Amino acid sequence: MTIKSAEIDSGTVKATADIAAERVCLRCGSTFWSEGFGERICSRCKGSAVWRSAISESSGQGRRRSGGRSS
Repeated sequence: MTIKSAEIDSGTVKATADIAAERVCLRCGSTFWSEGFGERICSRCKGSAVWRSAISESSGQGRRRSGGRSS
């Protein structure tokens, strides 16, 4: 499977299907303006205390899934 992309003025590459559109928030179900297909949570939900408290700010390291494998 190949992914088509387009070069943006800033030199970054963006998938051609990644277009701004009106989308439905996956958390509350309201409609909001999204800058691309990767943005699926509205700004109101992202600003909530519940959303912000779920983000770990301590180490700056993301969690990894083991995928059932032992390290």
